[in-house]
Amino acid sequence: MDSFRTNAGFVITTSIPVGNAEFVLGVNMKNPNSFVTWECKGQTDYFWGHYTDSLLKATKDLCQRAMDEILYLEQREEKAAQRNPDNGYHLEAFVKYGDSSAVIQFPTPELADVLGSIGITQPPEKVYLKAYSDIEVQLQNGGNKVSDALVRLFRDDNSLRMVNEVAKAVFHSDCRVYEWVEKNLRDDRYKSVEDVLRDAVDYGKYLKDVSHKQKKAGGREER
Repeated sequence: MDSFRTNAGFVITTSIPVGNAEFVLGVNMKNPNSFVTWECKGQTDYFWGHYTDSLLKATKDLCQRAMDEILYLEQREEKAAQRNPDNGYHLEAFVKYGDSSAVIQFPTPELADVLGSIGITQPPEKVYLKAYSDIEVQLQNGGNKVSDALVRLFRDDNSLRMVNEVAKAVFHSDCRVYEWVEKNLRDDRYKSVEDVLRDAVDYGKYLKDVSHKQKKAGGREER
């Protein structure tokens, strides 16, 4: 006999996974004319319940919730694509060591490997934007106003590791973080790239905390 899932007196009859989320439809075990749809995490955490006495309405609601999540994910991917290196949402550095050179697009998970490929053995946090006798680093913008503003904030004593961390926090995070930093750059609120990095990381954490609290509150109210 196949196992089945239940929650709050409802048997789960239909499930639609979308990304990391799952949307389910349940039928009341005591009242076959009572239906609910939930969002679910890990097949055990059900929240944001929508209740109805119509199977047709419940089915429509289930499909609508799944489609809303699909549209949200598509929009998030589109915004992320707009910020990828091919579209100019990045920082770029030309690094020369002896007779070898490399162009690095930030952010990159392979920073140390790229430096190693041209013979630089120092870790990225020890390679600074100021010129050495044997290592030349030229930081360039990625073709948009945010990149231009960030380049102006970097100093000679900032390392390539710092460049990578700032680019990762601003360009490859929640799109709302990028928009937040863009506004603050426009308002001239930052005095250094350290300020940018700290603000981007803190705002990203704030957004995650808000989302987590909203989901917890919604689960308590509608279960």
